[in-house]
Amino acid sequence: MDPAITAALVTTPTAVLAAAAAYAAGRAQARAAHRGPVDAIRRQHQRDAYAELTRAAWTYLGDAGSVTHLVQVVHKARLNNHELTQAVRYRLGALCLSSNPITKEDLADALAPAALPPSIDHAMKWLEEASPTWQQDIREAGCLDDLARAESVVALEGPDHLAELAAQLRRRAVAVQHRWAKTAIGPFQAPRRDETDQKVPSDELIARLKEAIQEFTRAARAYLNGH
Repeated sequence: MDPAITAALVTTPTAVLAAAAAYAAGRAQARAAHRGPVDAIRRQHQRDAYAELTRAAWTYLGDAGSVTHLVQVVHKARLNNHELTQAVRYRLGALCLSSNPITKEDLADALAPAALPPSIDHAMKWLEEASPTWQQDIREAGCLDDLARAESVVALEGPDHLAELAAQLRRRAVAVQHRWAKTAIGPFQAPRRDETDQKVPSDELIARLKEAIQEFTRAARAYLNGH
C-alpha cells in the first residue's frame, strides 16, 4: 500500500479523537462557565431564605416570650371538668367565644352557683394588675404567618438536612402557638385527654423553640461556609 495512504489512515482516527476531545473540553468549559453564575444565584437565594427564616423565628420567639409570664399564670390555674355541670360548661364556652375581655366577675357569673376557685381568683387578680389586656396580648403574640412562609421557602430551597431542621423549628413554634392560643381563647379550661403536651411548662416550650432556632442557624452557617 502506498505509504502516503497508510499515513493518512493512521493519522485520521487520531485527528478525529483529538477533535472530539477538544469539543468535549469546550462543552465542559461552557457548562462550567454557565453553571458558575447559576450556582451563585442559587446560593444567594438559599442564603436569603435562611436569613429570613432566622429573622422570623427570632421575632416570633421575642413576641411569644414577652407574654410567657401571663401564659404561665393562666396555664397553672385550671378548672376541673369533673366538677362542672353542663350548664356551667355552656356558659364558659359562650364566655370564651365573646370578643370582650374576660374579667373575674365574668368567670364568677359563669361558674355560679359554685364559687370561683381560689387559684383562679388569685390568677385573675394578678393578670388584671399585670395587664388589663392580657388576653389580647397573648393572642397577638401567637401569629406564625411570617415564620410559616419562611419555613416553606427553606423547604423548597433545601438541602434536605436544613429543610428538616426548619420543619423541626416550625413544629416547636406551632407547639408554642397552640399553648398561647388555648390560653387566650379558653383560659382556665381543663386540658383534653389528647393534649399530651399540657404538662410541659410554658417556659420550656419557649426554651425548646430557642434551641431549634440556634440549631438551624449553626447548620445553615456551616452549609453556606462549606460551599
